[in-house]
Amino acid sequence: TGAFAPNRAGRLQQEPNTMMSAEDAARHRPITRAVHEAGGRILLQVLHSGRYGYHREIVAPSPIRSAINPGTPRELAPAEIPTIIADFARAAGLAREAGYDGVEIMGSEGYLITQFLTPRTNRREDEWGGTLANRMRFPLEILRQVRAMVGRDFVVMFRISAIDLVEDGLTGDEIVTLAQAVEAAGADIINTGIGWHEARIPTIAAAVPPAAFAWTPSSAEHPS
Repeated sequence: TGAFAPNRAGRLQQEPNTMMSAEDAARHRPITRAVHEAGGRILLQVLHSGRYGYHREIVAPSPIRSAINPGTPRELAPAEIPTIIADFARAAGLAREAGYDGVEIMGSEGYLITQFLTPRTNRREDEWGGTLANRMRFPLEILRQVRAMVGRDFVVMFRISAIDLVEDGLTGDEIVTLAQAVEAAGADIINTGIGWHEARIPTIAAAVPPAAFAWTPSSAEHPS
């Protein structure tokens, strides 16, 4: 599916596409029913926009504006972060109620999870920032709580950027470390994107030559 936010601040636009309530879940049941009747399976993408949201409530690990957004995000208070993690788990549980076969947790391309992962956007000095282990705490706790919410018979996919293509992004070795930690935290599938949306290197399919990023699986040799 397209992106559905786990809370209002995580929406992409002013008008929310959210998975926050039983009413939200009910609106999705015609979609999942039609897919299943056709013999298919479907996952809901859960995405928190962070500083990429185009509204007045954007939040981020640190109050650093993106070059592709006129708004400056509000820095999240420490007490807010566990609430957002619980919101991801709630969205996954509601997706199951709506008839989805799994969720895709959007941890790539510069959205909130990515913003926690990299020094580019995470300047925190608490347990959510600093070392790579601290910066990975946010996505890994999301995965653990999602898995606890939905059980083992529900697909949990996690999307990472195979390479960040921005200054102060994750290195190739760090991306490998992240992928291994994501698997250990409960992901069934790792799905990869390329770059951040603010990267100066084109990443949208229509603008990129075929096989342009074929070298990316060896990204440990090509730090971003």
